[in-house]
This record gives sequence, structure tokens and C-alpha cells, in this order.
Amino acid sequence: MLLLVTSLLLCELPHPAFLLIPGKSDLRTVVPASSLNVRFDSRTMNLSWDCQENTTFSRCFLTDRKNRVVEPRLSNNECSCTFREICLHGGVTFEVHVNTSQRGFRQKLLYPNSGREGTAAQNFSCFIYNADLMNCTWARGPAAPRDVQYFLYIQNSKRRREIRCPYYIQDSGTHVGCHLDNLSGLTSRNYFLVNGTSREIGIQFFDSLLDTKKI
Repeated sequence: MLLLVTSLLLCELPHPAFLLIPGKSDLRTVVPASSLNVRFDSRTMNLSWDCQENTTFSRCFLTDRKNRVVEPRLSNNECSCTFREICLHGGVTFEVHVNTSQRGFRQKLLYPNSGREGTAAQNFSCFIYNADLMNCTWARGPAAPRDVQYFLYIQNSKRRREIRCPYYIQDSGTHVGCHLDNLSGLTSRNYFLVNGTSREIGIQFFDSLLDTKKI
């Protein structure tokens, strides 16, 4: 008997520990955005910026396309923050606020899902059967070109290990699924990323969170 694990809804509700009411920051003179040099590493979900001397207040958060705010906790002397259990395929905006004893800094960083609309994999789902076997399947995006090729990557909740699909399921040469016969590297919650390539146009990615504890 196949057990379907639905992962789409998990991207709708970020972890409660990271949902905070935006606080007020007593900003003084706001300097140009380039002063913080904000950067984001999508593999580790880490947002970092240049440290400022005499920092009295720091805040980092993201806003998704539905205007929901996700904000991890951090102390004033930290110059980075890590986001957990979030999906990025809808596009997000990161923002960093830093106060020092002399002035304030603010910078936004847009993280769009680049590529043509409608090219990302869709209808993503996974089946776990016989306790340690899993099949994940998806459909070609409606606007994807003929030469599109998709690739699946999985990270466990700690983001310390990346698993590449070992055996792809194909339809006319296009990857439309993946079979895994060893789930030992997975944890209860895992991040799935399906990206794509094409010689014709840019392909958008799809990402999702899957909770294997619910089966």
C-alpha cells in the first residue's frame, strides 16, 4: 500500500518560532543600502551582512509574496541569521536593520524565482512504501520548452547533507520523478528542491518541505 506524503501545505506556514511581530527600531541617520553588503546562501538558508562597530540593535527578516513576515531571533552582536523551514519558489524579500551608537542601516535583498513563468516542475508529491523506499514525482511546467531537464536535490532539516536523486523516472527523456532506495540520510522534516535547465530559456525552480513523521 502506497502512502502519500503531501508537502505543499508545509510551505504555507513557517515554523512558529520564527513568526514574530515586527518591532520598532530607533533608527537615526540611515546610510545607503550598500553599506551592509547583504548576501544570501540558499544552500544553508543563511543571510549575512558586514558587521558594524558599536551595534546596539540588529534585526533580519523576510517577507513573502503574501506579505507574511518570517523573523529569526538573533542578538545584537550577530551579523547573520538562518531561516529554517521556508520555501523560496514564490520569491521573497530579505531585509536587515542595524543600529549603531552613531547611525542606522537598512538594506533589502530581493530573491526572485528567476526564469520564465510556468516552467517550474509542478504537482510535486512523494510516496514512501516498504518503510525505506520512496518515489517522488512531478509534472513538466506548462511553459517549459521541449529540451527542459529537471533535477531533484534533498536536504535534511539540519541542512548538513545534500542528497542528489540517484535514479530518475523519465518521460520521453525528461526527468519527471525520482526513486530512492535508501532513506537513512533523511530526517523527520526535509527540504526538496527541483530545479531545471534548458538551452532556450531560464527555468524556474520549485521547492517544498516534506514531513515524514506524519506517515
